[in-house]
Formats: sequence, C-alpha cells, structure tokens
Amino acid sequence: MRYIKIAQLEKPVSVIGLGTASSAFTPNTYDRAAELLDVFLKAGGNCIDTAHIYGFGNSEKTLGRWFQESGRREELVLITKGCHPVVDHENPFAKPWVPRLTPEAIRVDLSESLERLQTDIIDIYLLHRDDESVPVGALVQALNQEQMRGRIRTFGVSNWRVERIAEANQYAAQHGLNGLVISSPNLSLAKPNKMLFPGTLFADEATRQWHRTGQLPLLAWSPLATGFMSGKFLPDDTSDENMTQVYYSDENFERLRRAQILASRKNATSAQIGLAYVLQQAFPVIALIGSTTVGNLESALGALNVELNLEEMEFLDLNIQDGREI
Repeated sequence: MRYIKIAQLEKPVSVIGLGTASSAFTPNTYDRAAELLDVFLKAGGNCIDTAHIYGFGNSEKTLGRWFQESGRREELVLITKGCHPVVDHENPFAKPWVPRLTPEAIRVDLSESLERLQTDIIDIYLLHRDDESVPVGALVQALNQEQMRGRIRTFGVSNWRVERIAEANQYAAQHGLNGLVISSPNLSLAKPNKMLFPGTLFADEATRQWHRTGQLPLLAWSPLATGFMSGKFLPDDTSDENMTQVYYSDENFERLRRAQILASRKNATSAQIGLAYVLQQAFPVIALIGSTTVGNLESALGALNVELNLEEMEFLDLNIQDGREI
C-alpha cells in the first residue's frame, strides 16, 4: 500500500480508499461488509468513505456496527459527507434536487452521522454538494466551529468547482481559520459525456492543472467509470441507457482499447491500468473503490503494482497516436 499526507491529520492515508455506497454495506449484508473491511485493512488500506445520504443512513450504521464489534475504529481514516440535497426516497433520481447546504445542515447531518457511526469524531468531513448561492464564509466558519468542538479533525468538499475552493481558502486565510484540505470530484481515464448524478463534477484538465499547481489532494470517486474500464461494455450493446449516455464515445472506447494494450504488456487488467492512471497523477490522489466482493477488491488492489511512465500516461490520454514504441 502507498500513503499520502492530508493536512491536519497525523495518520497517513492509503491511496486506495474503500467506498461504502455499494450494496455490500447494508444491515442485510453485514457479514460481507465485515469481510471486505478485514481484507482491506490486512492489505494496508485505512481510508474508508461513506456519507450521510448513502443507503439513507444504512452505510453509516453498518460501519458503526463494525466499529463496535471489531474495535478497529482507531486504525482507520474515516471520511463521511453531509449536506446532500433533499431527494425523494422513493425515487432518488427525481429532479430537481433541493439544495440544503447551510451551517445548520452541517450541524444536523454531522450529529446524525456521529450517532450512526458510533464514533466521537470524523477524520475528514466533506460537504457533499455545493450551492453557489451560499457564501463560502458561513460554511468555512461552521466547519471550523465543528473542528474546535472536536467533532471533526479536518474537512474538505465534494463536487465543488476549484474557483469556489480557492475562494473558501482565501476567506479562511484572511480570517485566521483552517481551510479546505481535500476535494472530491469524479476522476477516471474515461471522460463522461455528461454527469450521471445531478450537481457532480468531473476533474477536467483545468481542474487537474489547478491540483498540480497547488498540490491539494484529490479524492477520486468512480475512478473506474462505473465499470466502463473493466471492458464489459461493448459499443454495440446499448442496453444500459445510463452507461450509453454517460460513457459511450469513440474517444472512451479508444482509451479502453489502449488500456487493454498496456494491460497485455504488464500482465494486468484494463481496470488495473485505469486505476493506475488515476493514482499516478502529478498531485496526491486517493482512489475510492466500491468493491462488493473480495475478489473485486483484491483485483483493484493489484493496481498498486502497475507502474505507468509518462509516455504511457500520454498514450492513455490520446496525446500519443501510436503506442508501438512505448
């Protein structure tokens, strides 16, 4: 396992994080969740990601049970997120979602998350979405207050534009407060035609350049493009409407083809190549893996053994036309 440093955290953070938005982290699948957590920690992983909205609370509750039964909470860097927009429980993808990013929502969601997780403190607390009508100052103040109360160790944001992050950190610096230490957009080798979830962002080239310049860590969700990088989706199979609309393009299938070429040379899978691409950006990255089986988790961890040189990264990015000489 490899690790990175996050500001204001003493514990180093594993570059692969275990995401818990999957079907494995429910009360009915507790044994499978516990097995995944055990395997992940044995491999040196310590970063666990959840959110107030995941499973409408079931993800956090499942983790809370495991913390109590295993006694291993202190081994982990625990991430949870709050202030997700209001969604219809019966139809979570109904639009529009109603924003609820306020200091009061931070307090309420954090209190509920701590209770569900059966812990006294969250290592990294993220605001799950942005609402640009809300001034950054009030949010930075609220997060610093929770930090001073000892309920969070540090904090960041998910799906915020870098301009808003910079504005928040400028406010923090001007007022003698702590700023945002991590950002969590989508990042993968396959580039989405549109975002699957409302209010989410992809780390485009401008965003990556901003992270390269400032070296702010990036927590990459869906680094395998919802399974696209596994190669199981074919151009003539359009049965999955979401995948077709989000990832089907000539460029993405060419990126996948190139990942498969490198995979054959490196005794790896295309998914491992895709994950290695995310991990080997020129700034600190944690890639979140939403594995539902031990086999999938162990395969993802195999990406740590894949090294990509600069020319191979450029080849995958379609900046080099011919890969024969790489």
